[in-house]
Amino acid sequence: MSSRSTKSPGKTGAKARSKGAVQSSEAGASPQRRQSNGVTQGGQSKGKAAAAKTRRNTSAKTVQPPKKNVELTPEELAAVTIQRATRGLLARRERVRRQKEKQDYEDLMDRLEKEAFVALVRREQEEAEWKRKKEEEERKGKKEEQLLRTRLLEAAFDGEAEEVLAILKEMPMATQQCQKQQGAFGRTPIYRAAFGGHLWAVQTLLQLGADPRIHADDGSTPEQVASEEAVVATLQNWDLSATDSMLSKMKGEEQRRAEEEEKQNEAQTERGKQCKRANQKWPVFSLSLKGEVDQLQKEHERCQRELQKAFVELNKRITEHDTCVRKGMEEQAKVTLLVVHEAEDVLAKAQIAAHEAAGKLSLAKLTLREQSGGDAVLDRGGVRCPVRDLEEVLIKDVGGKIKQDGRWPLLVDTYGQAATFLRYRDTNYLDALHPGDMQPDKLRLALLGAIRFGKPLVINMMEVDLFESVQNQLDQVNPGLSEQLMNKELLQEERYLSLVRSTDGPQYARTEFMLDRIEKFSLVLVTKQRHPPDALLTAFYPIHVMLPEPKI
Repeated sequence: MSSRSTKSPGKTGAKARSKGAVQSSEAGASPQRRQSNGVTQGGQSKGKAAAAKTRRNTSAKTVQPPKKNVELTPEELAAVTIQRATRGLLARRERVRRQKEKQDYEDLMDRLEKEAFVALVRREQEEAEWKRKKEEEERKGKKEEQLLRTRLLEAAFDGEAEEVLAILKEMPMATQQCQKQQGAFGRTPIYRAAFGGHLWAVQTLLQLGADPRIHADDGSTPEQVASEEAVVATLQNWDLSATDSMLSKMKGEEQRRAEEEEKQNEAQTERGKQCKRANQKWPVFSLSLKGEVDQLQKEHERCQRELQKAFVELNKRITEHDTCVRKGMEEQAKVTLLVVHEAEDVLAKAQIAAHEAAGKLSLAKLTLREQSGGDAVLDRGGVRCPVRDLEEVLIKDVGGKIKQDGRWPLLVDTYGQAATFLRYRDTNYLDALHPGDMQPDKLRLALLGAIRFGKPLVINMMEVDLFESVQNQLDQVNPGLSEQLMNKELLQEERYLSLVRSTDGPQYARTEFMLDRIEKFSLVLVTKQRHPPDALLTAFYPIHVMLPEPKI
């Protein structure tokens, strides 16, 4: 039996009836209608065929049968095994590297903490020694004053007027001492001079303000015990109004000082009450202490200039000596070595003087700050930062405080742990006290490289105020460079390209500077001065590096 005979007769009849109906309808239509229908039906049939073909192709592309497991050849299996082993090895190495880096960082922090603690103990010992010396000087001063007073009384008794004048020049508040200073049995210098009959000494003491009316313990006056008629006549004819005038001026001065001190005490007490009521700390300034701080600041600046000169001179002499040694100039090297030792001695003395000046200034500022309730770093909008948090605060700027402030950071690093920390980081580190580091070309390349690779340019000024010197060195690279760097105009509109020289090589081409790296650049100044100049604290964002708590 053929395939046609197997089809259902129902379906065959239905198709025939449908076909007949279509033909009948077309036969009744006009020729134009039949032609139009033929075109339409032909287009529809072609469109349907194309759509079906497209669906089949799409279905063939998107719907793929599941792949069967393909067995790898031994070579392919070996390659996969090697790749897996290699990736595992690299991962283990990376893990070991990161663990080592973490351990190194923790070891560095521990070492810095120990060094900082040792430095803290040493500083406390130095401060204690300085206070001891100060107390010893005060005791020595009181002892010397007592000796001078004894000498004055004896010189007056012996009639040595020149000795009296010399002693009065040595003694502070000489006029007051002449007026109220008394020895045994309440006898004043003029009493003893009159008793000894020394006319010139009596006249000198009267002119310096000695009061001839002061009685001794037995009730006698200088005039009553005078052993010479000329002395008696001098005391009788002396214009007591001159003595009263000097006494009045002195009393007025003492009263003015007492009133000023009383006003300061009252103001401090009142502000203390206000602080307690308002639960805040108001500044209380001492005018005399403020003047002392100003004087100590000037002395500190002078010592800083001397210290800077000593550093520069020593570096010059070392360079000269190294040159002689390198060239085999033995005789000259002996001479330059002696000069180096002399420069070292000068530097040591300058360091001692600078340290003493800094200690006095620090103590005075500490006292003033305790009275005012202020903090130099915090008052300038800065922060305090433990050395362990420098990575977060300085390098990563977590919280964006440095970026929001807009100033470059200044590390107030009195114990040197931050400088050590930065030496171990990826920074361009320069020592401002080393002439080689501050040469214009080296400074230029350090700045340019820090911008190019997006890392900090660190300039360590140690304990010397070298900010003006650093600015001058920057301006020697390019005129006005220091100002462009401070206000950050150097980083805008590719102005940093003005630092590039034709001999720098392709690594400093325009295309090598990426914006994301440039934005990571920063200028960091480091100082060991406990109280940096106000201008420096204002121009930079101060970060006071704090000592960690000692581990018990």
